[in-house]
Amino acid sequence: MTRYGGVGREFGRPDYLLRTRRTVMEAAHRMQTQRARQRRHAGFALLAIAALVVFFAPAIWSAATDLATGEYFTDLPVVVITVSLLFLSTMLGALLMAGRERRRRSANE
Repeated sequence: MTRYGGVGREFGRPDYLLRTRRTVMEAAHRMQTQRARQRRHAGFALLAIAALVVFFAPAIWSAATDLATGEYFTDLPVVVITVSLLFLSTMLGALLMAGRERRRRSANE
């Protein structure tokens, strides 16, 4: 006799346990996939920002040299660099706020 009173065999797990386990495993898989996707998107965004920084580095250096040698902020190269840096910092801020909002939304779910 076995533990459950059957002769020669044990009863399997009840269906509700298997369904619960399957549901939990599916939810864990979805969460893991979502985290991987978020890391990938954050990596692409950081790569884009780094590329913009590398792209603007010579111009920033040139503007800094111009300002150090007596140029004014109203000269065209300095104005272009200032606007470009404002654009870059705005993009970084928007990226940080989007990531913060995404984390807040996923915490509420």
